[in-house]
Amino acid sequence: MHTLIQLYFQRLKSQQSREVAADALDQNDPKSAEKDLERLKKELAEEGAVKANLFKILRYARPEWPFLLLAVCSSIVQGCVFPAFSLFFSNIIEVFSKQPGDPTLKSDGHFWALMFLLLGGVEAVTMMVQCFFFGMSAERLTMRLRSKVFHNVMRMDATYFDMPRHSPGKITTRLATDAPNVKSAIDFRFGSVFNSVVSVCCGIGIAFYFGWQMALLIAMEAIENIRTVQALTLEHRLHHQFCRHLDGPHKTSRRRAVMQGVSYGFASSIFYFLYASAFRFGLWLILNGTLQPMNVLRVLFAISFTAGSMGFASAYFPEYIKATFAAGLIFNMLDEEPRIDGMTKNGKKPKLDGSVTLHSVYFKYPERPDVPILQGLDVSVKPGETLALVGPSGCGKSTVISLVERLYDPLDGVVAVDGHDLREMNPTHLRSHIALVSQEPILFDTSIRDNIVYGLPAGSVNEAAILDVAQRANIHKFISELPDGYDTRVGDKGTQLSGGQKQRIAIARALIRNPKILLLDEATSALDTESEKLVQEALDKASEGRTCIVVAHRLSTVVNANCIMVVKAGKVVEKGTHNELMQAKGAYWALTQKQTISTTDRSPTSESPSRR
Repeated sequence: MHTLIQLYFQRLKSQQSREVAADALDQNDPKSAEKDLERLKKELAEEGAVKANLFKILRYARPEWPFLLLAVCSSIVQGCVFPAFSLFFSNIIEVFSKQPGDPTLKSDGHFWALMFLLLGGVEAVTMMVQCFFFGMSAERLTMRLRSKVFHNVMRMDATYFDMPRHSPGKITTRLATDAPNVKSAIDFRFGSVFNSVVSVCCGIGIAFYFGWQMALLIAMEAIENIRTVQALTLEHRLHHQFCRHLDGPHKTSRRRAVMQGVSYGFASSIFYFLYASAFRFGLWLILNGTLQPMNVLRVLFAISFTAGSMGFASAYFPEYIKATFAAGLIFNMLDEEPRIDGMTKNGKKPKLDGSVTLHSVYFKYPERPDVPILQGLDVSVKPGETLALVGPSGCGKSTVISLVERLYDPLDGVVAVDGHDLREMNPTHLRSHIALVSQEPILFDTSIRDNIVYGLPAGSVNEAAILDVAQRANIHKFISELPDGYDTRVGDKGTQLSGGQKQRIAIARALIRNPKILLLDEATSALDTESEKLVQEALDKASEGRTCIVVAHRLSTVVNANCIMVVKAGKVVEKGTHNELMQAKGAYWALTQKQTISTTDRSPTSESPSRR
């Protein structure tokens, strides 16, 4: 899980860097945006999710509604700025057309200059208000979505993470990339839609007031222009489909250049065609006495200025489409329920002594339903005893560890601790009494001290306890010789330490929790002989007074166990002590013949801490 957190912050930093770079350059890479959209569509289809709409996104943004309301009101007021500007502009032209000796020239000029100043103030205030509240709402929504997604991930059982679509990379993408994509639906671009709608409505109203005939013509042309430009936004999609059938990259590039040149040239010239037809029709209305010259300008400016404002809204729709797909993925993740809720407060919380029983357990991994792992497995270990599970790879030994931790539930049978079915117990309470030391321990890029106490409440462990568990784990001497001692950073995943040193720190971390049940999953299999000896001594000390279940490949590490069970094809085929199994010359004896068992320092007949 810590790996997931590290991946998230790395992806988050990368995402923030890209956003800063895009803002600095004031540009977005169309190819990158198109790839991101294609990724979202593909993942949405793979997960069987449905893209969200604006109303569902707004429902999740309910806590931000007061801020969004203020932002929308500000956007509506700002939407009146363009129509007002067109009206002021036509009036100032009328003022400038007066003769220099006209007594109203100065007063009217001052008045309209002040009106422009007022208009600028309104624009500044409304823009600041809407950008602030839209931005704050979007960031709050992003933070809450990230928090909810991560909380939901924390609740999930191991089955959830076995699915390829729930890999750490996919989950961190949801957190670092897709969550910010959702905010595009309600950020400042959302306000641009209100600006444009209000601008167009007010502009058309002004135009029809001063000259409905000309307003109707220009409005029709403006609408056709907008529809044409919108149609041109399909260029990338159509071109992408077209290019798939082309033979060579040269031909593709050449045709792309031609298509882009024609489409952009037509789009950029269409406003000039609008002005040409409007001026010609306006002249006809003036010559026929239908409209005054200034009213023609008022109509022209009102329609053309406000129609141009629709361009600002166009930036919203591509981001909105991407936001709906990203929201669909995130909401689908939030709607998933775990089979085993790791954060539930329900379930029994009995006092535990540490006896473990698996009775007639059958199990298959959900992602491999055709491969049986355990087939009627029966295992039991008493409090304070050590049980070793040995056998060929893939026989189900490590699966037993996962079932005892209740990372999975069996398909049939019962897994119990002190007679309590794990399905009836609180998972957090159960796991607080269990510690695991695996083949490759996960250490975090912090100090040795912090790694030992990682996950425990702050201040719950004193320095003496840390030193005690380090000594029992055979790591205190090594740490004391370091320049920074227990404050030495171990590096990412413990890269500054050897395998044996990492294992002993992991053992210290397990011991400081004082677990009733200690699980050892191939804890020494990846170590050299010298490191194995030190780690094995630490494990022997760690197993004192607690139930210990050992999964081992090297049989030399389990000769002192109270009971050794040989697992084959998901069943226990043989069990007993080392001496008993060696005398029986069965499956265990056959395994020992493939390995060299050295008992020079650890005689199988001597009393071991785990047998006391």
